[in-house]
Amino acid sequence: MEGPVGAFEIIDVDLAGRIAKLHLRNAKLETPAFFPVIDPMRQELGLDLIAEAGFEQVITNAYLAYKRYGPQPRGSIRELLGWRGIVMTDSGAYQILEYGDIGVTQDEILLYQKEILKPDIGVILDVPTGDVSRLEAEKTVNETIRRSQEALRVIDPTSDDVLWVLPIQGGRYLDLVEASARHAANSPYRMYGIGSPTVFLERYRYDTIIDMILAAKRALPPGRPVHLFGAGHPLIIPFAVALGVDTFDSASYIIYARDGRYITEYGVYRVEDLDYLPCECPVCSRYSPRELAEMPREDRTRLLALHNLHVISKTLKRVKQAIREGRLWELLEETARRHPAAYRALLKMRRAHSILETHTPRVKPRVRGLRLYGFESLWNPRLTRLRSRVLTHYLPERLKRLRPKRLILRPLPPSIEACKRGSSEDGYVVYYSPYLGLIPKELCGVYPTIHADYPHNYYQDRVLKVLVSEIRAVLAIARRIGVEAEILGEPDSLCWILSRTVGGARCGGG
Repeated sequence: MEGPVGAFEIIDVDLAGRIAKLHLRNAKLETPAFFPVIDPMRQELGLDLIAEAGFEQVITNAYLAYKRYGPQPRGSIRELLGWRGIVMTDSGAYQILEYGDIGVTQDEILLYQKEILKPDIGVILDVPTGDVSRLEAEKTVNETIRRSQEALRVIDPTSDDVLWVLPIQGGRYLDLVEASARHAANSPYRMYGIGSPTVFLERYRYDTIIDMILAAKRALPPGRPVHLFGAGHPLIIPFAVALGVDTFDSASYIIYARDGRYITEYGVYRVEDLDYLPCECPVCSRYSPRELAEMPREDRTRLLALHNLHVISKTLKRVKQAIREGRLWELLEETARRHPAAYRALLKMRRAHSILETHTPRVKPRVRGLRLYGFESLWNPRLTRLRSRVLTHYLPERLKRLRPKRLILRPLPPSIEACKRGSSEDGYVVYYSPYLGLIPKELCGVYPTIHADYPHNYYQDRVLKVLVSEIRAVLAIARRIGVEAEILGEPDSLCWILSRTVGGARCGGG
């Protein structure tokens, strides 16, 4: 399927994350995608090695290109870099954040991108927020909005060959982020970028980044691509993708390398502090930590940068495969256990519950059973959808319509066949499970009622409390309509817990 520049063809979804094809001037980019930052003034890692690491796209700075190649260079940015892949150009906003005024007007930098550099994706000259006072943050939002409108004098986001990105500012002031995003949604720009996360990423304040993304996504149209500037750590990428971020960029891979730092999926280490390299990329397969630490700085920087890119590439592949399998939430649970900052990000994801459930498909073409580990697994949108609909709609309506003589709650059997064999001669049977909740007999087998793997003989207290609250709610409904209820089960710890906390349980009679 061909489409105009900026067309966004969604192929697969899970949570709010998506695999998609973004149509550009001369190529189609599969997202989620990471753009390694290329410094035209100083680039220690060759672009051939970046391509070998699996990246077909890079981002460079139009302002630095202007300083390096002059106002009339010989060729487009792709020709200047010697790069055949996709190129995105930033406008110089980071330099504004670091140094203030950069001495080039927006019109000049936009025309330089559009007519001289000719990238696939370009960015207007916004004003980043950073971590500043609210008054200063308001100024950056208002100035970025003003510049986005002024830019329309020299660019046309609806018809140019360059896909223009409109940055969203506001920083940690979420109402400003949402207001900035609302303006972006009503503009002619076809791609958006969430700006100023770098200062929070450097401090591992991933929960703040989650808040910023959620605030922006509330106002943005779901069918447009969203970029997250400055995000280049494997810990934040899965969470950002799960919320609907499609592309990323960062110079972290080379900045860390210059400082002798080694990226892993669970944190960043100084290479001299490592005894082993927990990776099998071309660098780690050939060198030891000691060899890397003792080699000349230029060589070490190049090799560490290459390794760091391989780790980012691996992370993106795992995220994409998780989307394909419908296991993105499970990947978030796994990632959350790698670092306290990532766990705080998972806690924040609960705020996105309605968004995640809305976008999560009920079933994928290849059905995969849920993997449930603990309390955090109860937030899996596929599970919350099942439990909430059974408890708030299906089961109350069913009981009121049938008016059975008895309501019988039994432990969930291990198979569909065992569910169907369960006796219901003397009442209406509802199965219970600590993780899956309450499952009426006739729904047994409906995804994901028995499509789940979890620790059957170990139940966290918080998991049981949720089950107890659901059972109490159903028993209250039964009492209101005059239906007797009884909880059956083998004399194991679960049955005894229910007998003590809920009442009406007969252990040993199940």
